[in-house]
Amino acid sequence: MKTLYRCCMLVLLLSVNSCSVLTANKPSAWVKLTTQTANFHVDSGNVILDGSSSKKFYNHLRLTCAQGSVNIKKIKINYDNGEFQQFRTKGLMTQNSTSPPELLDYPDSKITAIEINFHSLGNKQLSIAGITPKAIIEVWGKEQQPIIFS
Repeated sequence: MKTLYRCCMLVLLLSVNSCSVLTANKPSAWVKLTTQTANFHVDSGNVILDGSSSKKFYNHLRLTCAQGSVNIKKIKINYDNGEFQQFRTKGLMTQNSTSPPELLDYPDSKITAIEINFHSLGNKQLSIAGITPKAIIEVWGKEQQPIIFS
């Protein structure tokens, strides 16, 4: 009986080992997709991704306000499969603040364009004092982990 049990365990271990699915060991990095400069008024920026950013797949998106203050109203993500996804307001972002990561609906499709509707909260007094009234918004994507079959 012990021999039969050992043989069954050995077969089970070999079959599990040969059919394992692995992902990369290190966590995927956040990659800066684009930077948008916002003047102090209501505006929208439509950014078309090119270069290496447009050739990768992303499963999360987040925004960072690198400078100034900005009120994010809406974000629209366009995918290469013709679909799009909208995120409603992110609210007020101040310098060095980061939004929580948003899960993307189509991680198997490449992002072709990102449209951001915002209202920058700079003022003219800052401009006269020599301090820039412009806000800088950075869009970051988290690369999708590759699945490796072994």
